Amino acid sequence: MKRKILTIVDSHCHLHEFQDVTIEKLCSKYTIVAVSDDAPSSLKTIEISKKYDTVIPCVGIHPWMVDKISKDEIYIIEKLCSEAMCIGEVGLDTKFVPDTIDIQREIFEKMLKIAKEYSLPVNLHCAGTWKEVYNLVLKYDIDKAIFHWYTGPLDILEDIVRSGYFISINPAVKIQKKHQEVVKKVPLENMLLESDGPYEYRGLKLEPTLIDETVKIIAELKKVDVSIIVEKCRENVKKIFNIE
Repeated sequence: MKRKILTIVDSHCHLHEFQDVTIEKLCSKYTIVAVSDDAPSSLKTIEISKKYDTVIPCVGIHPWMVDKISKDEIYIIEKLCSEAMCIGEVGLDTKFVPDTIDIQREIFEKMLKIAKEYSLPVNLHCAGTWKEVYNLVLKYDIDKAIFHWYTGPLDILEDIVRSGYFISINPAVKIQKKHQEVVKKVPLENMLLESDGPYEYRGLKLEPTLIDETVKIIAELKKVDVSIIVEKCRENVKKIFNIE
């Protein structure tokens, strides 16, 4: 199915967690890069993408799920790569789940090997591990990568930009000072928009509908017109996923 890139693209959303009626509404207004957490959610994401041409499906194993998955889930993820357009949400996390970091590393490297083998972009989770994840992406010679909700060090941000990778800006930019600094620093050529819905953060119920306000905040911080932000982020998504 040819994918349709609407005006605003959510580059990181757990669409499989929303109710069907909400999915239908969201997919009529936004193009959504839908990430997954494990094999069952990856299967659901693929099914959603068959129904809506505004969904770009990602399959993968989230670092929070590494101690909950069955042994055959990596095999299932790989089998889905013929239908997926991205590997995600994958990565490492020493901020929220430090106890499982060893198995996280093992599974993340398997995900990167799959991404490389199938020439797929990666949609990355890097809480507390920005530098390590960046170095592993380089090690596996990944062509295209999205560092989602970037709040890491600004020197690593410079490395990410220099490598031609992308970072996504979350609605939390409204209240998160570090994220605001990232917006000021990152070139538009390396920027994407995201919701990370339906996650909740400091009273914000994140979902794609918040991106409209997020774009306005970014425009104020970058001192450019809203239309420029929207169009550049849209172009970046088309570039990542090779969509005309």
